Amino acid sequence: MANEIVEKIDEFGQAVTQMREKYDDSLEKLEKGQEARAKELDIQADKWNTKIDKSLEEIRNLKDQHDKDQTRIELLEALSDRPKGTPTEQMEQKHLATWVKYARSGMTDNRLKQECEELATKIMESKAGEVSIGTALLGGNAVPTVISTAIETLVLNQSQIVENVKNVMSGTSDYNELVTIHGANGGFVGEAGSRTQTTSPNVRKVTVTHGELYAYPKVSNWALNDIFFNVVNWLQNDVAETMAVSLSTSIYSGNGSDNLTGMTNSAPTNADDYASPMRAAAVYEYSPVNSSPATSLAGDDLIDLQVLLRARYQNNAKFAMNSVTQGAVRKLKDTTNQYLWQPNYQAGQPATLLGKPIFTWEDLPNVAANSLSIAYGDFSRAYVLVRIGGMGMVRDEVTAPGYVNFFTYQRFGGIPLNNDAVKFLKTTDT
Repeated sequence: MANEIVEKIDEFGQAVTQMREKYDDSLEKLEKGQEARAKELDIQADKWNTKIDKSLEEIRNLKDQHDKDQTRIELLEALSDRPKGTPTEQMEQKHLATWVKYARSGMTDNRLKQECEELATKIMESKAGEVSIGTALLGGNAVPTVISTAIETLVLNQSQIVENVKNVMSGTSDYNELVTIHGANGGFVGEAGSRTQTTSPNVRKVTVTHGELYAYPKVSNWALNDIFFNVVNWLQNDVAETMAVSLSTSIYSGNGSDNLTGMTNSAPTNADDYASPMRAAAVYEYSPVNSSPATSLAGDDLIDLQVLLRARYQNNAKFAMNSVTQGAVRKLKDTTNQYLWQPNYQAGQPATLLGKPIFTWEDLPNVAANSLSIAYGDFSRAYVLVRIGGMGMVRDEVTAPGYVNFFTYQRFGGIPLNNDAVKFLKTTDT
């Protein structure tokens, strides 16, 4: 697989070179008044731009497959008969092995069910003081820690916005954080100088809204009874993909009703961070761009967005946009004719824009009139995603005869955390 990744990286590099050559030639022909030829070259550049996206996706898929293979190896080790690790880890391994047998029975073997429940209880008791796997809801069954952890890892791999926001585990839905809006006053004084009492910081309490996220993977009874069918691998991949997509969308636009509160649920405004009155807790600031047409972007627009973010958030700042917008951004140059977007030829490492990493968030819209198409900032300080309790599962063999549906559920909470830490770019048509 390592050789395949190297080959795809080479293809990616060739596509970047070709895209830039065609686009540079197009600009040159346009300056000479050869508009027809310039248009042809621009079309060719767009084709290579598409190839860049394809190569990046293939590299990501190969890396994800490598990560999945590593996870499978760990699961196989956990399923082996040889005890390993601490007593709690050994119980987790036994819980996983017993749960797999129970799942293959279609969750109908009451003896295995009781054994799973007893092991889950013992594991929870052994982790007193830690965030545990929790109690299964709706009369369901707690998913083994090894599987739920693997699902969480795959969700992070498959959703870049989930990976970049602050991730927290909590045993209760009553999760909140305190955010400092202004720092305390202070200063230098002489040895005998008077000291004015430091004023208390302006603190905002943020409480997550939450809901239950579910996946509904379905498998035939025949496949479930086939000893060569990897029920663990199938389950974790299917559930992770569903949850990754749903979480990504909810972080962007969740309405807070039995759901996360998304970053754009309250419409961003162009009010400054310390404007009076201050923006509401869930309202971010946008950088306005007036262009004609509204689908056009310039390098200065991105620079304006970048400098809008205060210095305290710049160290860990990143750009986020969808793949279509990234295609347009790859053509932007600065005043010295240098491209603002720079590729990274190491697998798993992001490209940079204006010196900052860029990641893909497909829920952000294309550049258009009144669209919030690009976000920039420290997402780990701007938004918090909370996993509440443990992952549970309920069997359903009634909905689709001949199949077993595994109703898998996990509670999540989410809310804008520090609305100064991320800025959006909003384009309007002049």
